[in-house]
Amino acid sequence: MFELALNSAAVISLYLAVGWCLKHKTANDIDEASLMPFADDPEVARRVELATGKTVNAVQTAEPEPPKPGWGKLEL
Repeated sequence: MFELALNSAAVISLYLAVGWCLKHKTANDIDEASLMPFADDPEVARRVELATGKTVNAVQTAEPEPPKPGWGKLEL
């Protein structure tokens, strides 16, 4: 009986903690957070956009910066 009460208290505490953490989030914030795993790969982000119709704020991949003078490859 004690284990049942303890397990119930744990589930209720988890539910209340998640609710408290999410109470100030808007629907837009939650949608954006659900798409974050796809944001680092532009090709996957494009496929997710086509499948869901939601815009994924993908990370822009830029050209690598040229090395600064004196910062080339180190040969050992």
